[in-house]
Amino acid sequence: MAPTAALMRRFAFAGALLAPLAGCARERARDARTFDPDSVADAFVQPMGALMWPGATRAFQVTSAGDLTTGAWALRVRPTCEGEAAAPPLRIAAEERWRPVLHWARSNGAVRWEFEAVPCAAPAPALLGPHGTLAAWLARRVESDARRRLDATLAAMPESRADRLLLRTRRPSEVNDFDRAGLVVSIEVRAVNAGAQPCRAAIELTLAARDTSAPFVVADAGERDVTDARWAQRNADQAAVAWSEATALGSTVHAEFDLAPSAERRLRIVLSAYPLAARDLAAWARTPHAARVSAARDYWEAEMERGAEFALGDPEVESAVRAARVVLLSLRERRGDAWAPIGGPFQYRDVWLRDGARAMAALATSGYVREAREMAPAFLAFQWPHGPFLSQTAQLDGTGQALWAFDQVLMRPAPDREVARYAESGLRAWRWFERQRVSGAAARPGDVPGMLPRTNPHDAELVKAQLVGNDAWAIAGYRAAARLLHAARRDVEADAVQRSRAEYRGAFEKALVRGGARGIPPSWQRSGLDWGNLAVAWPCLALPAGDARAEALAHDYWRRARGFPLGFYGADTLLHGYVGADLGIWALLAGDRADADRVLEALLLWRDAEGGAGETFSRATRDFGRNFPPHPTSAAALLAQVRNSLIYDDDDTLRLTLGACESWSRAGRVRRAPTRWGLMSLDFERRESVATWRWSPVPVWTALTLPPGTRVRVRRRRRSRRARDRTCSCARRVSRARALRSSSPPGAGSRHIRSHEGLDPAAIH
Repeated sequence: MAPTAALMRRFAFAGALLAPLAGCARERARDARTFDPDSVADAFVQPMGALMWPGATRAFQVTSAGDLTTGAWALRVRPTCEGEAAAPPLRIAAEERWRPVLHWARSNGAVRWEFEAVPCAAPAPALLGPHGTLAAWLARRVESDARRRLDATLAAMPESRADRLLLRTRRPSEVNDFDRAGLVVSIEVRAVNAGAQPCRAAIELTLAARDTSAPFVVADAGERDVTDARWAQRNADQAAVAWSEATALGSTVHAEFDLAPSAERRLRIVLSAYPLAARDLAAWARTPHAARVSAARDYWEAEMERGAEFALGDPEVESAVRAARVVLLSLRERRGDAWAPIGGPFQYRDVWLRDGARAMAALATSGYVREAREMAPAFLAFQWPHGPFLSQTAQLDGTGQALWAFDQVLMRPAPDREVARYAESGLRAWRWFERQRVSGAAARPGDVPGMLPRTNPHDAELVKAQLVGNDAWAIAGYRAAARLLHAARRDVEADAVQRSRAEYRGAFEKALVRGGARGIPPSWQRSGLDWGNLAVAWPCLALPAGDARAEALAHDYWRRARGFPLGFYGADTLLHGYVGADLGIWALLAGDRADADRVLEALLLWRDAEGGAGETFSRATRDFGRNFPPHPTSAAALLAQVRNSLIYDDDDTLRLTLGACESWSRAGRVRRAPTRWGLMSLDFERRESVATWRWSPVPVWTALTLPPGTRVRVRRRRRSRRARDRTCSCARRVSRARALRSSSPPGAGSRHIRSHEGLDPAAIH
């Protein structure tokens, strides 16, 4: 983000703090007081909460025990009543299951302890301070020079040596001291006596400087996390991580309350992810908790309003979309002058090209084009001088994923002004792919000619082989590179890439035929776990959606998953939150409405009370262990499924309402949706016997998928001896399982279809 944009966002948030708590803010405050977190749905057996903020390089986890931890230090929370310890929380829930103001409750006897926590950005460092804007600018210049020297060294290597190095190392994206950004959390504890007798309640809050029991570790933990893990006291210059209105004794704050029947008492706590000067922490705490909560609510409401609008008359889907957007907007960090998508707030606090590409694409198609494009330069830092992109050791699919991401975020709603820079990057990557396909052809017995070489990604397929997913993503990368080159007006090179893609895709299909598999295997040697092969039909488009092998793969995989539509990893007892989600969009494109609906229903179901989805969890126990939600790729999968159910624009036809649920068809509305032909508005509804669409006209054909339950008459022409052009008409019902489609020509912007209306078979897809 440009410095001016960052300052504007800070001023907007500060302005919200100064605004009066009136109108809708008062309404939300009333709702929060009556909000029972234990009533919110949670698919998992253990409660957990994530307190995070865009740009912050640490997050707080609210644990299943009711404590808070950064992974470096922790706050132990021990509420009691008459000496009896309170039970752990049953749920840790966000407001409306999306808004990141967290609530949880703990009870013992007649006393109920209610917690409300809101994450906020930490105060910015002084402009001319040791970590201020000027110092950061100088440090980034030094870091850029070091990167250029490293790239020059790599570029001087023979390409064969660089390729061997590629398979043995990774190119990390590290956070330096100037990229670090803090997070401050305001917590209000409310003790309520719901009994008929007075009681004595107490709460003990203890800082643990070394959190040896932490379920995850932060990479930037240092000595200051030990020495400065203290409460803010009288020494204003001393660093601290916590403040309370109660007095601290050493590492512990102890507060006691005498509660009459129906009485309540409150206690305020402020926590900082990184140590701050005690005076700064105390100054931050002078703004009341209610004002911090109101400002955060206003900020996130405004953030949601900025994105594309999906008004579907389905509160669960609309809330889930908002929760997914919060996850993706929050899981971004600075890397020098750019932003970067990270893999999670806790154990996955790093950059993976495969996860980042999905996050960037989902943000772009959800209307957050600026945020998505601000992350593209961070991906360029993963490109080696001779062409490939690599974030993790030997994960060759990253090159195709990076190019695919550039196409997704830079070409909607119009080509970015810096597209030429990315077109050149794509051309270098394409040349590397072509060299690899030649050098890898039949290099050893069992290799498949024309495909990428064997590699062991130490993840995903978990096998050393020629991975089908590497080639599928390479094909996707070719398509993306050609689009970028055309946008940069380098048509000759774009045409060359397109011709090579056609040849590559043909070789891919022939290799599948020679392999003899009914579906699509994980590797050309038919070994490994299902992973990249699940993306072949979408998003890689390496095979058409109607290909029999794509259908066989989907149905065989779902059969082995024992009915779980999002898939599994390795054993069918370890369910996965997104690995099979691509098959849901394949089902949309193939007209398989029932399976697409099942995938969407599972994406909605398997979320926690904060609205976040996980990566892996046990089928038997619903326990995610230490693989904590939220995971950005699961969030991206939900956004992609909803968006592509309404608007699909990844080929030369605009496809509308591919998977719109029956309830959405009563009156659905989309606004400000970025597409390859500009920002789109869409209205669709079904009233009695008429289905109506109104959309922003585009210069390509538009395919409309009829709502479930619609009956139309299909006129079929047949020849006979008496009448060569006689027309016969037969009624056809649009079932929940299969979809019926009609087309409108370029420039059209509306369509009405009445039940039993005749349709030409040529217009039906």
